[in-house]
Amino acid sequence: MIDDLLDLTRVTRGKLDLQLEDVDAHVLVRDAIEIASSSIAAKKITVSTHLNAREHYIKADSIRIHQVFWNLINNAVKFTAPGGKIDIRSCNDDRGRFQFEITDNGIGIEVERQSALFAPFEQADPSIRRQFGGLGLGLAISKHLVDLHGGAIEVQSRGRSFGSTFKVTLDAVADRKEKKPMDSQATQKSVKSLRILLVEDHRDTRHTLSRLLTHFGHQVSVADNTRSALEIMGSQKFDVVLCDIGLPDGTGYDVIAQAKRKRPFKAVAITGFGTEDDIRRGEEAGFDFHLVKPVDFNELRSVLDKVGA
Repeated sequence: MIDDLLDLTRVTRGKLDLQLEDVDAHVLVRDAIEIASSSIAAKKITVSTHLNAREHYIKADSIRIHQVFWNLINNAVKFTAPGGKIDIRSCNDDRGRFQFEITDNGIGIEVERQSALFAPFEQADPSIRRQFGGLGLGLAISKHLVDLHGGAIEVQSRGRSFGSTFKVTLDAVADRKEKKPMDSQATQKSVKSLRILLVEDHRDTRHTLSRLLTHFGHQVSVADNTRSALEIMGSQKFDVVLCDIGLPDGTGYDVIAQAKRKRPFKAVAITGFGTEDDIRRGEEAGFDFHLVKPVDFNELRSVLDKVGA
């Protein structure tokens, strides 16, 4: 939830710099589905995919549009009952724009609440928050990101118990066939495969970062508290440890300070705090790099490439 709040703050205050490039939207969609695959399997949800857009290259920040697709897929999984169905499609509209559409047969959305659904802290119904948790920030962040790309996001639902459909529309890149193919930053492999320990107590953040790092070719182990992190580091060697500062049973400072007494490795702080005092305290504990949440994945990849160089 802190990650979402920080992300929303950065976007709404214009502090987010987009790294625009020609990217294959279909690659981003497939990768987002792959990241959500364990949640899909756990609920035994059937997902059908029909990516039929002929023009599917877009000018976009691959990490941020990937975040939009994943948010929508994750929401569909979250609000669809076990054994349910999700349909994911792409097409080009009559203006040639790229359209991503996802339909589920989940809980649905009341018609009178749909207009406010993309506002921060809004969910379809107060009971939804009590049942499913969350602050209702994912859709607000997604809308801001799509707006920054000059696109549109919309929702349709006949009401409660009738499922819902979300559609994202983005300009397609014209004459893409004449351009030299370029892999998006979201799918490029890193320079060197690293042995990484990710210490993060927020489940969704831990899961998403772990899947992305694995996709980039790294060997990833995870821990959600100081005790498990120290136990894992006591039995395995790692090239780099990505560590949250606030943990349920201690701090990331404790983890890195204790572990570095036994063997060398590179440590990256992942935290919502980025003052000079925070950075200084991290350096004193043994952190080599300091990244502020919400983590800019391009920045994280740059750090990992430095470690692996």
